[in-house]
Amino acid sequence: MPKRILFLYNQVTEAERIGPFGECALEKDVEKIKQGLIRSNNEILTLDLFSPEQLEEFIKRNQPIDMAFVIAEGFKDLPHTLYNGQGAALVRKYLSKYNIPSSHSSVESMEICRNKDWTYAKLREKNIPVPEFLVFYSHFSGNMDALYEDTLKIGYPLMVKPAGGGNSIGISSKSVVYNFLALKKQITYLNETLGPSTLIIEKYLSGQEFTLGILGNEIKYVLPIIGFPWDFGVRDANLKKVENKLRHKFEIINEYDQRFKKLLEIGINTFDAVLANDIIRIDIKEDADGNPYVIDVNGTPSLATSGSLSYMAQQAKISHSDLINLTLYETLTRYGLKPNMFLEEHILELQSKLTQFNSIEVA
Repeated sequence: MPKRILFLYNQVTEAERIGPFGECALEKDVEKIKQGLIRSNNEILTLDLFSPEQLEEFIKRNQPIDMAFVIAEGFKDLPHTLYNGQGAALVRKYLSKYNIPSSHSSVESMEICRNKDWTYAKLREKNIPVPEFLVFYSHFSGNMDALYEDTLKIGYPLMVKPAGGGNSIGISSKSVVYNFLALKKQITYLNETLGPSTLIIEKYLSGQEFTLGILGNEIKYVLPIIGFPWDFGVRDANLKKVENKLRHKFEIINEYDQRFKKLLEIGINTFDAVLANDIIRIDIKEDADGNPYVIDVNGTPSLATSGSLSYMAQQAKISHSDLINLTLYETLTRYGLKPNMFLEEHILELQSKLTQFNSIEVA
């Protein structure tokens, strides 16, 4: 029997996709994801998410709803929820109020992933390498003497980034600072741009960057890993907009590459450490000596056709709509919701194309 699935998203035009709305999805990507969900032979309800009141009214009007497929990062009428690290968890809290299971990770995991200071703390607890860092609250900027001393202990150059949000909001080439004066200027800029917020000030890593896509739950499926060109430097929002045109420069790292095992171990352990479910993307960067460190964990990674996950899936001969259905299948089975026969049979074929692991195998 088809399930009634609510597809929640924040849709904007290309012109609107700036500032706090940089996390929102374009109409073409929303439509592609919707078509992928429709291919699962389930009934798909759609809602462009503006406010908690709108969501609750929609749920009451359209019950029963079996589950929600959520790429919404927050509420568009409350722009701060789109980048302050609270939105993805908040949407799921409203869904849980009506006992509606949601895709991707739990409220707790979303809070961990969307607040980079929490992410780093969790990873350190599990002895997963992260850059040396400190947390700075831009609204308490009075004690600059202490900050000066702390940054000297880490050593320049440093990377300055907002603790909340994703899609490289607040990140540019100026995020890498080489002295205390440049650091103060960047803190002032972020405070003026995003308002009072929590910042991460970390050791800048000058080596190669990688991104991993992992699907699953107890059993995990790893997509081919991307190695970005060394000359990419800081992967800010502007670079990410055109990365899909530079893919001929990407390295594809599979299980036959000697770097794969180490990256895989960090990825699987990170998935477990942040209590992830269904699908996540993990960014890892090397220092000048080739030592890898986790620099970001995205609990709601972009499912855009031009995004990294879609490209990784293509390398495994998995289409965009198949990637959507793999994610949907993981959510359904995690909540004990029986997939229909079409989805069940189709997923078995797709899973055979991916590298399968569990946490014990890489421990």
